[in-house]
Amino acid sequence: MKKIILSGIVAFSLNSCTQVNSNGEKTITQGEDTVAEVGISLNKYDAISELAEIKDPSVLLFKASGTEPGWFAEFYNDKLRLIVDYGKDSIWIDDSFEKISDEKGFTYMKTIKEKSVTISVENKSCTSAAGESADRSIIVKFNNSIYKGCGSFIK
Repeated sequence: MKKIILSGIVAFSLNSCTQVNSNGEKTITQGEDTVAEVGISLNKYDAISELAEIKDPSVLLFKASGTEPGWFAEFYNDKLRLIVDYGKDSIWIDDSFEKISDEKGFTYMKTIKEKSVTISVENKSCTSAAGESADRSIIVKFNNSIYKGCGSFIK
């Protein structure tokens, strides 16, 4: 019985063939039949070039930060990254933040998995604790804590 199974495996192995042609196409055949044709990269440069073509649709619009305790936020067109208490807590929110540039200011509220976020961006200049001037003043309420700071648009 073992000899019959082993003979079948050897016969299948001899009848199956894999070939790679100069165009970077891999053809897998079994006997006279083509089982599959797959395009492959001929070198590492081609593979890296293909990965570089994949672009993240997110665009960074606005950055804000504050001290005591340290926190920062990055507002993209389609998400928000908020890190508070010197990195002890954070949240990513997938949502539209295109209206952050509104001249009247911007207010945003969201609760995700028991984490509540309220953001108020005021259209008034602000000076950070380091003495840098910014376009907007910002207040973030996150899980019953209040974080104040400054923010600027990315140019």
